[in-house]
Amino acid sequence: MNTLFVRQTLIEPRAAPPVAVAVVERWRRMLFPTPAMSVLSLALISLLVVAGWRFFAWAVVEAHWRGGSSAACPGDAGACWAFVIARWKPWLVGNYPADQLWRAWTCFAAFALFWTWVVRRSHAASLARVLLGFVLLPVAFFALLIGGGPLPLVVPTQWGGLLLTLVVTLATFATALPLGLVLALGRRSRWPVVRWVCGAFVESLRAVPLLGVLFIAATLVPLFLPRGLAIGLFARATIAFALFNAAMAAEVFRGGLQAVDRGQREAATTVGLSDFSTLRLIVLPQAVSSVVPALVNIMIAVIKETTLLSIIGVSDLLGAIEIGAKSPDWMGESNVLTSGYVFLALVYFTVCYALSRYSRRLEVQR
Repeated sequence: MNTLFVRQTLIEPRAAPPVAVAVVERWRRMLFPTPAMSVLSLALISLLVVAGWRFFAWAVVEAHWRGGSSAACPGDAGACWAFVIARWKPWLVGNYPADQLWRAWTCFAAFALFWTWVVRRSHAASLARVLLGFVLLPVAFFALLIGGGPLPLVVPTQWGGLLLTLVVTLATFATALPLGLVLALGRRSRWPVVRWVCGAFVESLRAVPLLGVLFIAATLVPLFLPRGLAIGLFARATIAFALFNAAMAAEVFRGGLQAVDRGQREAATTVGLSDFSTLRLIVLPQAVSSVVPALVNIMIAVIKETTLLSIIGVSDLLGAIEIGAKSPDWMGESNVLTSGYVFLALVYFTVCYALSRYSRRLEVQR
């Protein structure tokens, strides 16, 4: 007698067995697959070795590490890291009062803890808390840094350096994302007026360089404000950043909304869901999760765009380094400003590379 058995549960999926390839063989296939590629790879490796050694000699072997003025860095043979070390406060927090620096350190620590949680959280966890955190953090940072009540008032003109770059980036991200989502939904509206207004706003800002938007915010906007109403330069620059990046985020969200199949919306209508319920329960969760890597790319772009603030007189990280190189103690040696720029490039490279790796991780998890 034959006994038949039907399995009641699904078999757990298993990954394909990995193909074991030695490290040396993997590099050989990648760098030397053909004679022509071998010659090109050897030439590039030789160029990288020569350039890398010269940079290492300039940045480490011949570098100057201690000193309080340009006299500690004679000539241009080596890097002047003494300039970076001596002026740690301006490039980190600007002119923030020394007796209130605990507020700036609290902001840095809070962001570090929040970002650690974002990176280490389970990939199956909801993104709602992450997006909510990016919205609430800049609000809390503004309240703590400006002060008022029991805390002394510190105006934004005293902020600077990395602190100002962090605050502007978070504030831009927190305001540009909701506004960009609203604009993306408006471009898909059934009402022609809403669709045309949102489309005109997005296309107008996308057609103008960010530097032009910042100059308009810095010079023209005060001329059109009512008498008695004054908006600070820092606030105008932050609003300009938010509006410009909202137009970029709107196109990202519009792509995510279009990626949701129309059949899902029709199925939701069939089961009795309203348009708003369909948008909230069906469309938005899928659209937002599909564009998260692109949103991380927007954050990377915002971080790099903050260097334009120094052009209109806001002392961000780049502005703090340029102002320091023009101070009486550090004028006279060309390697002072060069070392500051190299330090700035390393900071931005580290931050943006870490964000790009996180974006890549999100793409793999999808």
